[in-house]
Amino acid sequence: MTTAASVRTAADGRARRAGPPPGTALPTRQRKPAYIALLVALVVGLAALGAYWYSRAGQKTAVVKVVRDVPAGHVIERSDLSTANVAGEVTAIGANHIDSVVGQTASVELLPNTLLQRSMVTSVRGLSPDQAKVGVEVKPGQIPADGLSDGASVEVLQLPGKDAAGGSAQQQPAAVLAQQATVYSSAADPSQSGGTLLTLVVPKSSAAPIAAASNAGAIALVQVGQ
Repeated sequence: MTTAASVRTAADGRARRAGPPPGTALPTRQRKPAYIALLVALVVGLAALGAYWYSRAGQKTAVVKVVRDVPAGHVIERSDLSTANVAGEVTAIGANHIDSVVGQTASVELLPNTLLQRSMVTSVRGLSPDQAKVGVEVKPGQIPADGLSDGASVEVLQLPGKDAAGGSAQQQPAAVLAQQATVYSSAADPSQSGGTLLTLVVPKSSAAPIAAASNAGAIALVQVGQ
């Protein structure tokens, strides 16, 4: 049943339903529960992520540091070292490996408060008066296929010359230039594919013949036991 209060007649005679009385508040649209849950999950996730990074920033790692000046070539003593706690990603030697550094040789000058890295030390001792460092250039096949690491002991050979046809002259055996030498450092040779550049610690009397053999491309290194 339609009353005069609920239906008004328009000017064209058609009936239309009346709106809410003046002063009545309009109904508000209800927020969807799923939207609210998503918002809460986002806030909680951001809070957890922030807490994770804050805890990571507060974590510190104990590493080895230098406390006294150590010139290059000098043997490192325990009194030259200490430990420090540092935050973030570090490549320094861990404090639990400090004893492994004692007795090694500084390959570069170590300044106080330097965080010590493996590349700064070597197992090769400093030179004695009867020793010398000499650089050699070798081709593939003149050193072991798996290479030579720093500190390796090697025998240095001079390969026999070759005749014009490419064969060995009179099948002569290789001559021993140094029975005991030590690899100080090694690196890939940029001038030839597969070649290697090495620095050897050799007896002082053998330095000149080894350099000459290397220059002639007639040198080979055989790894031997220490």
